[in-house]
This record gives sequence, C-alpha cells and structure tokens, in this order.
Amino acid sequence: MSVHRSRGAAPAQWFATALVLALTAFLVVFPILRLVQTVLTEDRVSIGTVLTSPGLGRAVANTVLLAVAVTVIAVPVGAGMALAMRLPGVPAVGFWRLAVLVPLLVPQFVLGYSWTQAYGRAGFTDVTVGLPWPGVQGPLGVTVVLVVNAVPVTYLLTAVGLAARAEPDLERAARAAGASGVTALRTITLPLLRPSLAAAAVLVFVLTLEDFAVPQVLGTPAGFSTVTTRIYRDLSLGSDPFSFVEAVTLALLLVALAAAVVGPADSLLGPRLRVNRVADSAGSAVAPRRRSTGRWVAAALGGYLILAVGLPLLALVAAAITRAVGLPPRPGNWTLDNFREVLDQRTYEAIGRSVGLAVIAASVLTVLGLMVALLERRRSAPGVGTLITLTLVLPGSTLAIALLIAYGRWLGGSLTLILLAYLAKLWAFGHRPVAGAIDRLPAEELFAARASGAGPVTAIRTVALRPLAPALLGAWLVCCVTALHEVTMSSLLYGPGSETLAVVVLNSQELGRIGPTAALSVVLTLLIAAAALPLWLLVSRLRLPAAALPPAGVRREQAFHGS
Repeated sequence: MSVHRSRGAAPAQWFATALVLALTAFLVVFPILRLVQTVLTEDRVSIGTVLTSPGLGRAVANTVLLAVAVTVIAVPVGAGMALAMRLPGVPAVGFWRLAVLVPLLVPQFVLGYSWTQAYGRAGFTDVTVGLPWPGVQGPLGVTVVLVVNAVPVTYLLTAVGLAARAEPDLERAARAAGASGVTALRTITLPLLRPSLAAAAVLVFVLTLEDFAVPQVLGTPAGFSTVTTRIYRDLSLGSDPFSFVEAVTLALLLVALAAAVVGPADSLLGPRLRVNRVADSAGSAVAPRRRSTGRWVAAALGGYLILAVGLPLLALVAAAITRAVGLPPRPGNWTLDNFREVLDQRTYEAIGRSVGLAVIAASVLTVLGLMVALLERRRSAPGVGTLITLTLVLPGSTLAIALLIAYGRWLGGSLTLILLAYLAKLWAFGHRPVAGAIDRLPAEELFAARASGAGPVTAIRTVALRPLAPALLGAWLVCCVTALHEVTMSSLLYGPGSETLAVVVLNSQELGRIGPTAALSVVLTLLIAAAALPLWLLVSRLRLPAAALPPAGVRREQAFHGS
C-alpha cells in the first residue's frame, strides 16, 4: 500500500517541484541575468564612465557608513530590550513586548515623515515648546530613524534566541557561585546568543543597504544621497541613456554588496542557528538584587517609545488636522479639510489597488511557501529555500529594475508587474514560518490517519491544519502588511492608473504638501493597523501553549533565517 501511494504521489511531487523551480527562475534568476546582460551589452555608455560619475563615490560611501552605523547602534539597543524584559518585576511586560513592535506596523517613509513633523522646523516641538531639531533632515536624522526601524527586528531575533538558547539554570548556578549579574551575562548568556546577534547584525546591515524610503524623505532635502536614492533619481530621467545604465550598474553593485554579506553569513551562521530543543517558556533570568530594576526598565521603554514613535505619530495626526503649517495644534485650529482634500476618487482607487495587491500577494505567497516547505521536507527541491530567502535581502530597487528590464516591454506600468515584484521579494516571508511549523508536525499521526482510510485532504484538514494554522496565518499577515506599505518597488514600477497608496503618499510628500501628506500617512497607517491587529490577536490565541515571547517574534525570526 505504501509503495502504491508513493508511486501515485510521484507525479504530484514532480509537478510541484517543477512549478517552484520555474517560478524561481521566472521571478529571480532570469531578471537578474537580464540585468547583467544590459550592463555588459550597452554600447552607448561605458561602465568606467558610470563608476567615475560625479557624486557616485560619495553616495556609495554614505550607504555603507549608514549601514554600519545603524547596525552598531540598533543591535545593542534591540538586544538590550530583549534581555531587560527577561528580568522579573517588569510591570506589564506583555504590553511592552507588543509595544516595541509598533514601528514594524508604521511604513518607513511615514515614520520618517512623522519625525519631520515632530522635530523639524515648524514641527510639533517647535510650535509647542520652541525646540526644533534642524538635523532631523540630514544624515543624523536618517540614521536615527533607521535605528528606530531596525531595533524591533533585533529585539525579535534576540528574543527568539533567548527562548531557544538561553540556559537559566546555568545563570542561576553562576549567581549562586558568587558571579555578578554582569559576569553571568558576559560569560553565559551572551556567548549563547552570539549566532542570533550575528544574524541580527547581518540582517540589519543588508536591510539598511537597500532602504530607500527614509533616505529619500529625510536625506534628499538636505543633499544626503545614498545608492538607492540615486537609483530613483536616475530612473526618473528615463530618456537619458547614461542615467539608466548608471541605475542598472548601481543595482548590481547593491546585489554584490548584499551577496558578499549574506553568502558567508548564511553558510557560517545557518547551522548554528538551528536548535533542536524546545524553547523553555518558564526559564527566566535570576532576579535582580534591586527590586526597582523592573520599574526602571518599564520607564526606559516608555520614554523610548514616546520619543521614537508616540510623539512622531502624534505630530503626524496634529499636522493632518491643523489648518496651516506653523499654527499651534489647538482645538481652535483643528480641521478635517486635509482629509476631505485627499480622500478623493484617486485615493480610494489607490487604497483598493493596495489592498487587492496585498491580499493576492499574501495568499499566493502562503501557498507557495507551503509548497516549498513540503518539498524541502521530502528533499526534492534542495537549495530553493535558501535561494528565495536571498531575494528577501535583494534590494527592492534592484529587483524592480531587473523585473522592468525582463518584463517591462509587456507589463511595464501595470499592477501585474508590481504583483510579480511582491511575489519575488516576499516569498521568504511566506515560506520560513510554515517551514518551521512543518518540521514540528506529528508525522506518525498523519500516517495513522491515512492508514485508517482518510484521504490526503481529510488527513491534512483533521491532523495538520490545526498546528499549521498559526504559521499559515502568521505568514499571510507578514506578507500582507509588508505589501501594504511597500514603496521602493512600487515607486519604480507604477504607471498611470497603477499607483498604490504608498506611492500616492510619497508623491504628495515630494510636492511639499504637508497637511495632505500627513492626512494620507495617517490613512495608510490606520489601514495597516486595521489589517494587522485582528489577525495578530488571532494568531496569538491559536498559538498554544503560550510561549514566553510574542507570537510575532517567532514568525519574523523564522521568516528571516529559518527555524
């Protein structure tokens, strides 16, 4: 009977393998090869001329230095948050574990723009207490906002590392032997966390390399350029052959930088990040000597979140409802005119496109992710999981140009091309959470169901679906939210009638429309929160037994570097 089932399943398995490999070639391999071909066969402009163009060296240096600075700051801050929330006595620790993830729900360019409204000239702090921060638009402001955006990622990876790797019993033994808390942290906890911290550093570095929104919003007005903002500028000059070749060359440069970091890290860190033992949710660090430490941790977290996210979002709302720039945000100056102005037919159509693209992309990616996970378990598609993970760290601008060159002749300016970009970029988000859950499925129960006469669909529905439901919902949620606020690829690929809401907001900001831009940013943020929070709570309820970490932590960690 087992041989018969194996022979019957072979065609389906072969078809699934062929489909996954074909989609990988279609979405990733062929576009990148066309990118390389375009640079090598362009006769009108030489690569040497591109590499020596004025300002290019400064843009490359800015990009690398920015990535280094953000990594050096964000990794210790995020890891410190995760370690601090292990301490007993932290009030409302469940709330803080969710609160530190709020920046992930705010689109990057909205977060950057909200900082200008909070701390810039004529911003919230300027008109209320007379304390502006002129440097918010410039390299320092770009660095700070990117750190705020990267800290939750580092926190998640560290928190998952603590759940899977921490040894509370060893820490207690060290403290009982007379070691101080700092010594126990330095000699036991941090060495166990080195693979997770290294993975966080690699991820933050590469994601900062590819970031476009924050440097565009905060850096470009101050003359601070990066490789991604230069690519955007070059592509806006579509009739200039030199600008196009320079954009393609810079895209390949980002590919080389990302590959140089991700390749060695994946081979060195991958085996060390896999842990077989189940996370110990009951394990916690030794109680601190001073019982007030937990309250100080909560106060520090609250202060950080107010300055980094709360005040900027409050300033964004204030700018959206205030009649004119520079007026104090008092009730007498409030108006809804900015919302009435922007909530027109064009905006509603953009919202519909954004929601439609996000739902379709998330649904397709969840199915594709499940297919890859099943094929990996059967060992019929080795290496595909790693390959689609590399597309996650492939710069969005690079992927957009590659798809434009490969398929722009037929699909240029259409929603279909934007959807293909979402599928290529976010495939790993649909795969990694499901792969981690499948590894923990009770295979013997599936065999027992089939031996009792249940068909494949019935066995999956009655045995596998329940433990897979949180991972499937989590993968869908991450893909949907990320697609809703994606702007880098959309801003390069959209055409007449295919603008997403994120592109509409970005275009409004570039035109200097402060009140309407703030109103659009509030609408986009509320749209993402409305999509994310109910599903987030549902995933939390499905995840049994409850872990010591927020469910999103496991989802995002697995999405980045596997289970």
